Amino acid sequence: SESDIVQGLGCGADDFMVKPVRMAEFSARVGALLRRAYPDNANGVLEFGRYRFVSDSRSLEVDGAPVELKAREYELALFLFQNMGRLLSRDHLREVIWGHSAEVISRSLDTHISRLRSLLDLRPANGYMISAVYGVGYRFEAVKPGAAEGAGSGSSLAQ
Repeated sequence: SESDIVQGLGCGADDFMVKPVRMAEFSARVGALLRRAYPDNANGVLEFGRYRFVSDSRSLEVDGAPVELKAREYELALFLFQNMGRLLSRDHLREVIWGHSAEVISRSLDTHISRLRSLLDLRPANGYMISAVYGVGYRFEAVKPGAAEGAGSGSSLAQ
């Protein structure tokens, strides 16, 4: 309702979306926020080391080579890179990627995370790691290559 929107904005929110979240609208809003946050990237390109996200074509390149990702894989990968170092709950990831009204099977998120690890070669040896935090969710972080090999092997297993 309008009062909920006014209250949310009054409490410090920069924006407000009504449930159920429409993915096209969500993507457009994220794009607008990114344009404001990264004005130098007016061409819609975000780079994180070897990884290059092109928002206009919703494509990803690793070391200049295109990587085939499904729409939700792209959204999840981009969201993880934009939230590097943060602990993201499973519920929050499902809300952001699949929307509030989506009935997502718990293992679907795990499958998407596993595919991203494989497709994008997200391993400590390559400088990045997705860690499962038991009972909570996932943390995506940059690591020094080789520094977290031992820790990464046990923590990279899906819950």
